[in-house]
Amino acid sequence: MISKKEALPGTTKERIARYLRVADYMVKEGKLEEAVIQIEKALQLDPKNYYARSFLERLRSQMEKIQQRRMENGEAKTISDEQRLEQISLLLRAADQFIAAKNYKLALQQVAKVYAIDPQNYYAQAYSDRIDQLIAQEKRTISLPPSMKAPPSPTAAALSRFEWKAGERASIAMYRELLKEVWFDGKVTDDEAKELKKVRDIFKITDEDHKELEKQVHIDAYIEALRIAWRDGVISQNENDVLQMMRQKFNISMEEHMSAEAKILWAKSTPHAKAAVMLVDDERTFLLSLAAKLRKHGYDVLTAESVELALELLQRSLPAIIVADLLYGEGKMTGLEFYQKVRENSRLKSIPFLLMSGISDEFVVRAGMRLGVDNFIQKPFDLELLLATIEGKLK
Repeated sequence: MISKKEALPGTTKERIARYLRVADYMVKEGKLEEAVIQIEKALQLDPKNYYARSFLERLRSQMEKIQQRRMENGEAKTISDEQRLEQISLLLRAADQFIAAKNYKLALQQVAKVYAIDPQNYYAQAYSDRIDQLIAQEKRTISLPPSMKAPPSPTAAALSRFEWKAGERASIAMYRELLKEVWFDGKVTDDEAKELKKVRDIFKITDEDHKELEKQVHIDAYIEALRIAWRDGVISQNENDVLQMMRQKFNISMEEHMSAEAKILWAKSTPHAKAAVMLVDDERTFLLSLAAKLRKHGYDVLTAESVELALELLQRSLPAIIVADLLYGEGKMTGLEFYQKVRENSRLKSIPFLLMSGISDEFVVRAGMRLGVDNFIQKPFDLELLLATIEGKLK
């Protein structure tokens, strides 16, 4: 699905001038990302427009300097998933502009910057493949810089960095991460297949589990690519070509594509598409799984595996709602103690706070409710119940 590009009345020159005037106003208002979008609309009309390209380069340089200053001041040590996607989207849109101008070297440099943010971004890898195709079509050879090369496939030594700590659930999570690595370049070699078979034998992962996890990795990678491609509301021809390459590599059916695209567009239109939910739980597999489910329903998610880490994140981020487990192991702060610290902080005290627990003791539940906890959700719980509870509290 490719949206029609926005059209303004008047000649091409007049329309370009209007976009650039809007961009100039956005810069004065400090809305740099919105300004970039306006300049890119002008470049869609005339990719070789010198003023627009110069304006865009100066603006990107300014944004990079601001980001660098934030890093130096310790303000950007961690970024939210929403911010990460926005940065990647801007870089790949820049790559699109360079591809349109047939400047493949600069396009590759933009993709390299994506790898610096997310070394295993499948969409960026697909962009690299697409640029290689275009270069081959023109019978030109441009060697990729070291930063552009895909990470090496996992060997037996690389596999050793994964630790199996929590039974089969942990082994499944570990195996999923291995699948992400081996599929990063869009194919699995014979040696990689043998290594994966060894891991399945060690951890008793069935062939059925393997097929299900492999499909999940492919679908997740494609959904992530769609989220990036749809950030500006328009999918360019080049983006469409890259997504088609991913569908072929990962055997994504048209039904799966339509379903994924519908979810992305629904998330963009939902009133709370950008609401940030903080999840705190020391069971990593459960934490990551729940975070992924909430993201698929349009929420930005911050995760922490301890109360202490959550309190550190809250110094830099302000979520719309907090969902935390009750217990975290001997000697660790509890969810109730976490709740009290949040309520004692004037900056955080108005944030809705939900507690999760596998304990069904009514005394514990009543104690939490008396303290003021907004809701108590007993594990295991139905996802729809949690979504409804979050939605209700955000309203």
